[in-house]
Amino acid sequence: MDIIKDTEIVSDIDLNIKNIDYAFIDCPDIIKNSLYLKDNTKVYYMYVDNLIDTEILYRNFFSSIILLEHKDFANNSYPVYYSDKMKNINSIVTAVLNGNVVFIVNGFEYALSLPITKFDKREIREPDVEKNLRGSHEGFIEPLSVNKSILRRKIKNSNLKFKTCKVGTITNQEISIVYINGIANNDLLNKLYNKISAVNFDGIIGSGYIQQIISDFKYSFFPLYQATERPDIAVAALMEGQFVIIVDGTPVVLIAPVSFSAFFQAVDDYNTHWILGSFTRMTRYFGAFLAIYLSPIYIAMASFHYYMVPLDLLIPFAESRARVPFPPIMEALIMEAIIEFLRESAIRLPSYIGITVGVTGGIILGQATVQAGIVSNIFLIFVGVTALASYVAPSHDMGIAIKFIRIIFMLFSSFFGIIGIVFCSTFLLAHLVTIESLGQPYFQPFSPFKFNDLKDSVIRAPFKYLKKRPSIAKPLKINRGKNNE
Repeated sequence: MDIIKDTEIVSDIDLNIKNIDYAFIDCPDIIKNSLYLKDNTKVYYMYVDNLIDTEILYRNFFSSIILLEHKDFANNSYPVYYSDKMKNINSIVTAVLNGNVVFIVNGFEYALSLPITKFDKREIREPDVEKNLRGSHEGFIEPLSVNKSILRRKIKNSNLKFKTCKVGTITNQEISIVYINGIANNDLLNKLYNKISAVNFDGIIGSGYIQQIISDFKYSFFPLYQATERPDIAVAALMEGQFVIIVDGTPVVLIAPVSFSAFFQAVDDYNTHWILGSFTRMTRYFGAFLAIYLSPIYIAMASFHYYMVPLDLLIPFAESRARVPFPPIMEALIMEAIIEFLRESAIRLPSYIGITVGVTGGIILGQATVQAGIVSNIFLIFVGVTALASYVAPSHDMGIAIKFIRIIFMLFSSFFGIIGIVFCSTFLLAHLVTIESLGQPYFQPFSPFKFNDLKDSVIRAPFKYLKKRPSIAKPLKINRGKNNE
């Protein structure tokens, strides 16, 4: 079949039809038919059912083409505003599957592709997992062309560029790297394009595939590319010299390069006063700290360090623990498992059932486990605070990474107490300093330390400072080595 697909188109239309029919064996959705010009020249056409605008095809195009003659096609005098000439069967197959109508005219050694694609798509609305109060309420959708138009509508500048490549040996999906010429770093652009072009995979179902394949640190549990469905976040990233990766067929785009602090920033930070926005952002950092350390500290205190508990709380703490037959690490893992079960079931159940299961299930199971003596009532408070703090990060990927880190901290604290927590903290900090996102330091501006960039990473800087921020008007200059500035 591959030999047939690479066959050149010849002037004999019957032989071309035979090769095309062989390429589309067992493809009943491919509509193939013939018509005749005014001088009885045979024209063979094909398209994918429900993927083109048949009203335009039959009403506008066919009514004009049947009045033409063979010489009109030789002179390119046919009623098409745009067409692409193809000279082999493989290009015809690709064009048809991309939603074009392909015509073969008897006597010509090429085919014509007419782009009149039309397919169903869902409406543009706000993403369910990235809500905001005062920002835009639109989100990306699945078609790549629509997502490009959304960005073009927000950035009305000819310097907004799209660099496109195709991946997936079976799916042939189109991927676009979006950047603003004059702001983005061209070296990083070429590096990212080469990474994506080198992807050898059968098919890319979601943008997460690309994120994992092109990552330089495949064993890092931190997200090295920021995933978002919000166009305003993508536009803000483009304005700062970053790149947006759009994969056809998924509403989730990727932003690169990113830093650790980017996952704690939200659009609403910039829609409020900078002091209030800074307070909200600091709350997220504090929530992430509690989500990681609260349960491990409880395990360390209950297992090794009772003297860390204030004297007034020591007796209630001991009484609460006395009714629990399991060690602290076991009750912690039991509660972690219950919370994860509730979360997963609430996501996959219908919305009207999932909310009920999440709320009532949490209350009932929490109360039942305390009364049964499986967990202590004090630890239930720790679990509740930890669960809430795990979701303060606007990024879902960062939230999952925080949960995974917490479990590692809990295991080490159950064996080594506070020393285990200190060891994990040191390893975590070393890991953050070491990893990179598209060759850029992941833990910047902390490492390498840059005070000016720190102003808008940890706190939300005032607009007076943002207008002078060099990364908005100049290429990124954060490469390691001699060019580091």
